[in-house]
Amino acid sequence: MDFIHSQRNSGFTLIELVITIIVLGVLAAAAIPRFIDLRGDAKKAAVESFYGSLQETVKLLHMKAQIKDILGDNETIKTEYGNYQFYRGYPETKSEATTPNLYFIETFLALGTPDHVTKNNTTRTATYADVSVYEDNGHSRIGYGTGNLMNDRCYAEYRHTSSIQEFTVTTSGC
Repeated sequence: MDFIHSQRNSGFTLIELVITIIVLGVLAAAAIPRFIDLRGDAKKAAVESFYGSLQETVKLLHMKAQIKDILGDNETIKTEYGNYQFYRGYPETKSEATTPNLYFIETFLALGTPDHVTKNNTTRTATYADVSVYEDNGHSRIGYGTGNLMNDRCYAEYRHTSSIQEFTVTTSGC
């Protein structure tokens, strides 16, 4: 008597392949949004870091003005970055006492050489790779976007007037 031996291939069945593809699709659908959102999270973290840098820089410069007892309305104080205009011991957002005018972020955050600069008598916009800086007589902003950065809503700001010095961070557009 001859016995017929059935031989089974050692591959996957069609059902096993379909189930595997479905499981991989579900895992990918759950994981991809997390990876896509990382860029926004990275921008938020960078803007929050800029915010802290702005605060610490102003705090240190104000302490220097207090130590030297130079707290007048329009004083030029020599810093390690050169002469800069202060108002009541706080650095101006734009130093009009210097020639050429100096800008707060450009002077004190040492970002290096910008890729592109747009400048007129009252404002300056500079880009450093993905980061943009906007400065005028009342505001110094650093973040992601174009122009004055307000429409893009992803920036840290130092605002200085004769009555206030304030810091804000806006990350809803990151």
